[in-house]
Amino acid sequence: MRGHLVLPALLAVIVGCSGCSRTAAEAPFDSEEARTALIAALDAWKKGEAKSLAKRNPPIRFWDDDLLSGLRLSEYEIEEPDRPVKLHQDVSVILEMRDAKGKRVRREVRYQVGTDPTLSVLRSDR
Repeated sequence: MRGHLVLPALLAVIVGCSGCSRTAAEAPFDSEEARTALIAALDAWKKGEAKSLAKRNPPIRFWDDDLLSGLRLSEYEIEEPDRPVKLHQDVSVILEMRDAKGKRVRREVRYQVGTDPTLSVLRSDR
């Protein structure tokens, strides 16, 4: 009876770990694509079109707590615009926003940008 359980268990381990050997160093990462995604996400927020990012081809997953809380982006500045965007490294951005009453809000924030398996721009400073 034990022989019948060994083969399915072994097969489950092989299938479950088929992607286990892939490391972050092997994952494709395109610095220029990442920069383009960051700029596209911030530009869309500035235009009031952040929801359209998910419908782009390829889609961009964008997460920012200030956007979700209703702040409107009026200006932004990438602190080191010529520095390459790297995997698992923060990109510092200065945001100029307005709340619902028009009050100016300025924040220095950080984003992490991913390109695989999908484009993603995620606020990482909170």
